[in-house]
Amino acid sequence: MNDFPIKGWPSEVLKPLATEIDVLVRLKSIREFYLGRTNDLEATKSRHGAQHIIPLYETTSLDNAIEVEDTLIRKFSHRKKCSNYNQHGGGGISSGYINYVYVAVWGNS
Repeated sequence: MNDFPIKGWPSEVLKPLATEIDVLVRLKSIREFYLGRTNDLEATKSRHGAQHIIPLYETTSLDNAIEVEDTLIRKFSHRKKCSNYNQHGGGGISSGYINYVYVAVWGNS
């Protein structure tokens, strides 16, 4: 996940993002994960109390960020480790110029 966040059209980035998330969340060291969207990664990490926030996707388009977040949540919300309770990206509107889709992770202690 060294090349993240990635940029591009949702149709171009969704498959590689899903592949990387799948690899990450299968790790035994990952106990829980949450997919979301923000314009402030540090505040989001603090709000979640997460061990790590990994910015997956970066865009200036709110619509693209919402599409990527929504698609990834629908794909991964059925996973046992996923702590997203809704199967859609229903978060608030980020007013910042840069929007990120991220994965917050908590590990096994």
